[in-house]
Amino acid sequence: MRTGSHGATDLSPVCMAAAVHFDLAVHNFGIQEYMRHADVTKQVFPHAYTFAEGALYPGEAPGLGVDITKSSPQQYPYQRAYLPTSRKLDGTVQSW
Repeated sequence: MRTGSHGATDLSPVCMAAAVHFDLAVHNFGIQEYMRHADVTKQVFPHAYTFAEGALYPGEAPGLGVDITKSSPQQYPYQRAYLPTSRKLDGTVQSW
């Protein structure tokens, strides 16, 4: 069985870099889900991994290859967000 790692926008660049390194380490790697991060996320978490021609590359930086810009996080305070709720016409909640 091949792996199929989750990696949508809910993963920070730190977690995404760890997932890329994990994928390269396991013998049964299958597919890595990936969605590009917003430019502001890249400013706060500059990273060495890249996406090109359908593949993720870990880069040459030490460790996971992710840094945290010291001044940027204060410019972008955390704002809590919720997933949308999908309701039927009668008001019952359903899986979206």
